[in-house]
Amino acid sequence: MSEPTPLLVLGTREISAEIADVATQAGYRVEGFVENLDRERCDATLAGLPIRWIDDVAALADTHLAVLGIGTTRRWLFAEQAAGLGFRFATVVHPSANVSPTTSVGAGSIVSAGVSIGAHTTIGRHVFLNRGCLVGHHSVLDDYVTVSPGAIVSGLCHVGTSAFVATGAVVIDRVSIGERSVVGAGAVVTRDVPERVQVLGVPAKVVKEGVEGR
Repeated sequence: MSEPTPLLVLGTREISAEIADVATQAGYRVEGFVENLDRERCDATLAGLPIRWIDDVAALADTHLAVLGIGTTRRWLFAEQAAGLGFRFATVVHPSANVSPTTSVGAGSIVSAGVSIGAHTTIGRHVFLNRGCLVGHHSVLDDYVTVSPGAIVSGLCHVGTSAFVATGAVVIDRVSIGERSVVGAGAVVTRDVPERVQVLGVPAKVVKEGVEGR
């Protein structure tokens, strides 16, 4: 049997430890976490593993893959920084996830435990599908989208870049969510959502404009 691929998780918060756990169950060998904002965090450990400073891991780009361990949709900043050092990104799919063989999942994306993705769906790069969410058939989720635990994105939907669908929200079929928009927890989206807004309620209505994801 081949050795597990070594992996670094970009991020040092609790969600980073959760993603490391998913990656381990998916068969990767997580060797630590990477910090890019506060160097003092590198004096500690997370989940029993070392925290390394971003500039100090460049030498590992040829031997290790990376994955984003950040819940915010602004994680694209860290992704670009790591890519600039030469890192390639893992695609992490938990063994309990149900992903149609007709669906594609982009580099750097995370499909967590209990996630179900229908047929002929396209999942972009660095998408985070958190535990127990459902994504319907023939949908498209662009880069850096987050779908939170228990949320449902129905069939034939389009979710734009860096949009955030919070816990327990429901997006009915054939609806589009604009880029960087936020669908609040428990909301039921019955019509298209424009870019850079927050929607709440049943049915969901715009409550804030000019948002930049979450």
